[in-house]
Order: sequence, then C-alpha cells, then structure tokens
Amino acid sequence: MKLLKAFIRTTKVDDAISALRAAGAPGITITQVNGVGYGYEPLLFTLAPSEIRKTPKVAKIEVVCDDDCVERLLSALLEAAHTGFSGDGIVFVTPVERAIKIRTGSEAPASLDPSINHNGRKTS
Repeated sequence: MKLLKAFIRTTKVDDAISALRAAGAPGITITQVNGVGYGYEPLLFTLAPSEIRKTPKVAKIEVVCDDDCVERLLSALLEAAHTGFSGDGIVFVTPVERAIKIRTGSEAPASLDPSINHNGRKTS
C-alpha cells in the first residue's frame, strides 16, 4: 500500500477530487493548511504565529491505495492540480505498512475496499 500526500492550490481541490474519484480512489482526505515553499523569503520561517497565518492557504490531499493503483491516481492528481505556474504544489508517495479500521478491526485490503459498506458487507 502507498500514501499519496499532495499539497496543492485550494482553487484546484474540486478538480483534484473529481479526477481522483474518476480514477478509483478508495477514499480522500482533504485538509486546509498554510504552506511556505521554496519561493518564499526565509524570514517567514521566523515570524510570529499571527504572521504565519498570513502565509498562503493550500490544500493537503491524502489517499491510501493499493500499490497497483498508485500510478493511475498519481497521474490523475498531477493532471488535475497542474497550472504550470510556481506554487502548483508537490506530491509525496510513501509506503504504508498497515491500515486497520478502528470500528471493525479489519486490516487492508478489506479496510480500503470501497465495495464493502459500513456494515462490512459487499455492495456490488
């Protein structure tokens, strides 16, 4: 299993979600965060918390998937988030050792199977 963790423009979130869903993402987590990339002055790293809030808001998108889905989801995400301008973002792909549903205790792949509903039954 892999974790795709992307930091993208907030204006591209809807496109990214649509593309990931169409590509078969089993689940998507979106969080709004503040980002400071290479294009910003080093001074920003020494600012007070009240000043850090003035840094650009970006979206963090996380998807855990089976190894055989990574390239398809990554391609969809890269295409959907791309503008060609500085600040488009970055994607990290890292290994996931285990995924366990808290309610059922089931481990992956069952915990990531979108065809299994909240009662643990196949939907298709």
